[in-house]
Amino acid sequence: MVAREYTVEGHDFVDMADVVQDAVQRRWDDPSGAYNVALKENLTGLSVADNWLEARKEWKATGKAWYIPMHMDATETLPDEHHGHPHHCVCNHKIAWHFEIVNTENNRKEIVGSEHIGFWMVRRKLIEDENIPEDMVTEERIKEWIKETVKTMKSNWWWETHGEEFTEMFDAVKELDLEINTRVGPDYYDSETERYETKKLIRKKAEGSFGLAGYGMASIVWRWNHPDNPKAQIHTRGYPNDRLHLDLQFFFISKDRFQQVSDEDRQERAERIEVVELRKEQRRQEQQRRQEQARAEQLERNRLRLIREEEERVRLEQHWVDYCQELGIPTFDGSVAINDWEKQFISDMITRIKSVRFISEKQKQRLVKIVLRANEPATEKQINYIRSLGGEVEGTITKAQASKLIENLKSGEHE
Repeated sequence: MVAREYTVEGHDFVDMADVVQDAVQRRWDDPSGAYNVALKENLTGLSVADNWLEARKEWKATGKAWYIPMHMDATETLPDEHHGHPHHCVCNHKIAWHFEIVNTENNRKEIVGSEHIGFWMVRRKLIEDENIPEDMVTEERIKEWIKETVKTMKSNWWWETHGEEFTEMFDAVKELDLEINTRVGPDYYDSETERYETKKLIRKKAEGSFGLAGYGMASIVWRWNHPDNPKAQIHTRGYPNDRLHLDLQFFFISKDRFQQVSDEDRQERAERIEVVELRKEQRRQEQQRRQEQARAEQLERNRLRLIREEEERVRLEQHWVDYCQELGIPTFDGSVAINDWEKQFISDMITRIKSVRFISEKQKQRLVKIVLRANEPATEKQINYIRSLGGEVEGTITKAQASKLIENLKSGEHE
């Protein structure tokens, strides 16, 4: 292929993708090295064309690939059509990575290793099967395709070989792992246990050496698929590395011992919480008892206060009666007054007597005069004056009643 030339703003440029592609293809025009030469000769012999430069154009990658460790029987994994030379590339080199290629002229399928999955083979696949523009198929893209294919192969093989066992073990210990494989964090106050507890943090990096005392295993969940770990192996590799797999096996085998530790911690916490809840209930009952006692004491205080108030009321009432008897007058109210001054005076006297306050002799005399006057019959002069004002007198009325009636007739309030 000739590198394409193009012009931009008067300057001539060469498409570097073409340059790279040409350089790669030129390396295979006349390959050197025993295995490269063997690949050239064997592929030519399996092709329609008998010329290497034309024969190689007949081959392309199919996208199928298998990873089979050297110690395993490849015929258990490879399709029957590839049982002819398992664990060997067309060049006869031993391989664990088996890439399938197909001759588009005679439909023959073969196996090559990762060193001989040629640029032109992958290039044809990407262009013809994946519809990638020709000028975008660079050597870097080919290498990336091979890298991802190898990754997928290893992942597929690993899951076929260990997947069921791994999943079973992981599911069995994933919750326990997050409890055991932790490191010491800051202290915090726990309201459930009512004490300071030490926070457990995920151990992201192992401490010490595996198999030795004091070994602190990094969290299996963190390394494998924890959502907060951007480097979780389920995303970066697709399958666990040997360290993680070994740790999982050890942890699974020892899970009963680790579970006992976890159960003891949970039991201790549960017992502590039970004690705390018992104390809370005791405090609640004690508080309720005190509240009930306080209410009972308040009710008793109220009862005694009412008794004292009633006794005081009776005492003052008796004092009122006794005082009036002492003055030689009946008990009275504001009706004995015949004018505003007397109303104010009588009100003040009633207050003083009932509150056992001092009353002068002059006040006593005035009080007696007003009260006794109120009980005396009205004079003839009062009755005649009432009639002259248009009022009527029926039966016997007191001087106070007559004065009140005269006041009402004069103000026009009497009907």
